[in-house]
This record gives sequence, structure tokens and C-alpha cells, in this order.
Amino acid sequence: MKSSFAIGDIHAEAGLKARGYLSVPETAVQMPVVVVNGAGEGPTLLVTAGIHGGEYPSIEAAIRFGRELDPAQVCGQIVVMSPVNLSSFHARQAFVTPEDGKNLNRVFPGKARGTVAERMAAVIMGEVVPRIDAWVDLHGGDIPEALIPFVGFIEGEDAGLNEQLRDLAGAFGIEYLLHPSHLPGTTVATGTALGIPVLLAEAGQLGILDEENTDLLLRGCRNTAQCLGILTGTPTRVRLTEFMNWPWVRAQESGCWYPAVKLGDTVRKDQIVGVVKDYFGEPITEYRAMASGRILLLCAAMSVNPNDPLLAVAF
Repeated sequence: MKSSFAIGDIHAEAGLKARGYLSVPETAVQMPVVVVNGAGEGPTLLVTAGIHGGEYPSIEAAIRFGRELDPAQVCGQIVVMSPVNLSSFHARQAFVTPEDGKNLNRVFPGKARGTVAERMAAVIMGEVVPRIDAWVDLHGGDIPEALIPFVGFIEGEDAGLNEQLRDLAGAFGIEYLLHPSHLPGTTVATGTALGIPVLLAEAGQLGILDEENTDLLLRGCRNTAQCLGILTGTPTRVRLTEFMNWPWVRAQESGCWYPAVKLGDTVRKDQIVGVVKDYFGEPITEYRAMASGRILLLCAAMSVNPNDPLLAVAF
């Protein structure tokens, strides 16, 4: 065991739990942190949620996970950060950090002298990530998004890391496994590039705090800790349905979005999946599926802006 374990100014002696805030220098930003320093030896797990402030089931699942942990039952350390992006959370802001309009999950590893989101990412990467052995980043459908739960990781050239991540994915407890690509600046891409097993888990949608998706993610956190040997018990593994990619269809303009498909539908490449119209009901652009597959994410908001995700097709 570690006689003392600290994240920033938050110190926990062996067999104890501590909580506080990790400050971002030269800003007013503070990120909530729970540090659990277990009574036994083991690895260190980081759980983050609320990098996007409107993904409520993930935020609540991480809060509950941090509260329920008993250091006497922990072998190793667990760090929980939720909600990471407090300003986005209180602004009820989808996707971006209000202070700079940037998506925190597109600016990792961040910049120590950058904008607010970039500085937040830099603090996480400098103060927290060097201390960990595994990372679970919880997300979900943000305020305008409908979503089917999934887990994901980036499959790279390190066969051992891929095997460990597949093991964690099977233990987490969600059937659908995605391998996101072309997502620079994300937690999963940045951590994986450093050789850290980073598992993405998404559940919940439309800015709704519901018990089913909260419990799904909470059980996933427990299962992951069990799989790593940090908590006792053996998780019941699910049989994974695997998708190798999930390209997004993004809006090209501002306007009114009318999807022609539903969440969970199977579509074929080039099928019309929706249309953006102007404010007089005149069609501007028809949108087509970029690949054949299943729709796991769908924008349920009528209003859209340039570059907003309209849907994602997993295949």
C-alpha cells in the first residue's frame, strides 16, 4: 500500500479517503476530486465524468461511485473526478466550455498557458494521469443527443494493451463495443498514446438524469475496479458486439434538423438520413449515411449549427 497518496493538495493516508478541488492555475476553475487510498496494494484507477456538462447519468454514476468506496475494501487507489467541467455543468452547456467555447474533449493534452479548456486538460494530464494505471472516462448523449449505450477503446499496435482493454470492455457490462478513430484531442486517444488503458463508456441521453443509465455506468465502474483487482469480486462479462468505426454525419449549416431515421435503425451507405431546412421550411441540404451500419447516436434537437453531429453510424 502507499502510505500517502495525493492529487494536487488532496492527500489521503493509507486506508483513508479524501476529497477536495484541483485548481487550474490563473483561472477560477476548480475540479472536484475524490481520492481513495486503499488499505491494500494494487493499481490506481481514474474515473472521470462531466467533461461535457450535460451528460448527467455519467456525472451521477461517478459521484455515487466516489461516495460508496470504502478504503478498507480497496487494494490500490481510486481517483474520481466528477463533474470535471463545473462551468459547463452549471451553464447547462452542451459540448463546450463556456469560458472559451472549446470542447474539453478535443483539446487534450492541453496547454499550460492556453485557454481555459486547454489549461484544464493540461492540469489533468500533468497532475493526475502520471499517477494512474487505468482510466475510465464516462460520457453519454449530451443535451441534444439520443444515444444507445456503448463502450469503446482505440485499438493500436500494442497487442498487450489491446488485450487488456478488451478484457476491461467485456467486464464493464455494456454489449456494444466501438473502436473510435480520428478523434484527436480526446481522453481516449491521448491516454492510449501514452500506453495507459483508457476505456470510454457512454450511456444516457438528452440531458435526462435517469436511474437505468446511471446504474449501468455505476455497475460498470465497480466491474472495472473488480477486473483490475482493486475491489473484490468477479464481474459477470457480457458478450461484446463489436463495431470497428462510427463515422459521424455533421451539419454544414445552421437551420432546422429533420431526421428520417430513428435511433437503433440499420441504414445503408448513401441512404438519406435527414434534411436541414431553413426557417421557412425550405430544404437546404439532404444528408446521407457515410457507411452501412446501425445508428447509435442521433441528434434529437431541431436546431443545429455548423459542425454539429447529426448522427453516427456504427459498422
